[in-house]
Amino acid sequence: MHMNVGNEAFRSIPNKDSHLPWYKNAGLLQLNLFLMCIFTGQFLNGYDGALISSFQAMNSWLTTLDLKGSNDKATNIGLLNAAVYLAGLCIAPFAAWVSDRFGRKWCIRYSSIANLIGTAIGAAAGTGNANGYAMFMMSRIIIGSGLAFCVMISPIMLQELPHPKHRVLMAGLFDVAYITGSFVAAWVTFGCSYISSDWAWRIPYLIHLPFAVIMIIVISLVPESPRWLFKQGREDEGKAFMVKYHANGGENDELVAFEVSEIQEALRSEREAKQDTWKMILSSRSSLHRLGCVILIVTMQNLSGTAIIAYYYTSILKLVGITDTSTQTGINAGLTSFTVVMALSGVWLTKRIRRKTQIYISWAGVLLSNIGLIISTSLYTQTGHKSAGLAAVFFVWIYNGSFFLSCGPIFFSYPAEVLHLSMRSKGMMIWTICAKLMSVFSSYVNPVAMVDIAWKWYFFYTAIIVVTGILAHFVLVETKGRTLEEIGELFDGKILQAHMDPSHYEIGSDDEKLSEKSLEKNV
Repeated sequence: MHMNVGNEAFRSIPNKDSHLPWYKNAGLLQLNLFLMCIFTGQFLNGYDGALISSFQAMNSWLTTLDLKGSNDKATNIGLLNAAVYLAGLCIAPFAAWVSDRFGRKWCIRYSSIANLIGTAIGAAAGTGNANGYAMFMMSRIIIGSGLAFCVMISPIMLQELPHPKHRVLMAGLFDVAYITGSFVAAWVTFGCSYISSDWAWRIPYLIHLPFAVIMIIVISLVPESPRWLFKQGREDEGKAFMVKYHANGGENDELVAFEVSEIQEALRSEREAKQDTWKMILSSRSSLHRLGCVILIVTMQNLSGTAIIAYYYTSILKLVGITDTSTQTGINAGLTSFTVVMALSGVWLTKRIRRKTQIYISWAGVLLSNIGLIISTSLYTQTGHKSAGLAAVFFVWIYNGSFFLSCGPIFFSYPAEVLHLSMRSKGMMIWTICAKLMSVFSSYVNPVAMVDIAWKWYFFYTAIIVVTGILAHFVLVETKGRTLEEIGELFDGKILQAHMDPSHYEIGSDDEKLSEKSLEKNV
């Protein structure tokens, strides 16, 4: 009998206490609370990313870093932003090795330590006789290396640890944590903008610290990825994880047996095809298709034009005549509030419509708002009409909101879910390297282009949006309603035995292992 895969068929498999809401299921409650540590790292990523944009409106920060009135101000700010991505670019291969060799958790540990050290250095920038710009640059490099570890590995953990029925939701909420971080940063800097001293920017920067401390403590309590444990041959530990957290301690649980069977068979297939080697990854059509999906998604994520909004929002506002610091930070805070709503709406949509449909809707909004922003900004530049300036602000909001309708629930989760276990860290390394290269480009080129050609620079992103939108239709595969192992079938064209014959996953006896009959079928 063939299972109806692709339609959340796993929900029909008996699972202990599955009828209870997650907060009344001790195993799921504990696991989901542990996963808050992963969201904390992405919260810090969003918080940190929004700070530099807001700091540009603060005279105290510009003065401390000797940027106020500097002829090279745009270039130096661009270098500060690029430093974060260059650090991530250089360290990404090492993060992939650590993840595969020592486990996913060590990457989160390094991220929290880097945040602690980098924040201390950055907050002390310009004190005494120290060179403020040099210290802040060092801070950005250290924090950037830590954020790269976190952002690269966290999506993997959110695919591999959650209960199957929570995987999509947890993965979708990951970028909501980023937006929440941006939201908090925007309102904190808005409040601190009324402080006349250096503490106007030092206080927001120091807020990194408590969250980094929470991460380094809680990550020690988070269980290791069961799929990583299986790959290391530590199957008893992997099964114990499934029983404790996915079956609320229930022995001989059918869903756990199904998950174990899927993982074992997928790993066996990957080992036989040697899919964990770079040679096979780069020569296998299915693996290249996976990498193609990853690279397309990361291009949509980083070259949509929203980087201008994230880091140079004040430049856009100045371009349309809004120059007051409090007004700029207030509008920015309002934008992040709206973005949070749109990201949460995206998570709600993900449970109800197909992934590709959601991307189409989002990308149509991004394209239309990009065109609207070009028209309104050019009209303001030519006429100076206030209505054109207000229209530009409106289109910035729609631009960002439309983007996060799909970025929030899909762009971070999709790459990790289409990569099979043996290449997941390596594939996410490619994702990180591409993201950092594109971000370095955006961080260094955007401020210069905004000064030299202003609104005309948006046309570059118009072309990228059109091309990536077309490619999304032909390259991306629909993953809705499938487990991680079922998604692999879309690329490999091979149906797992567990999906062909339910007797493939029999409940074990007292030793809680799959029956000998089931194991024989796997061979």
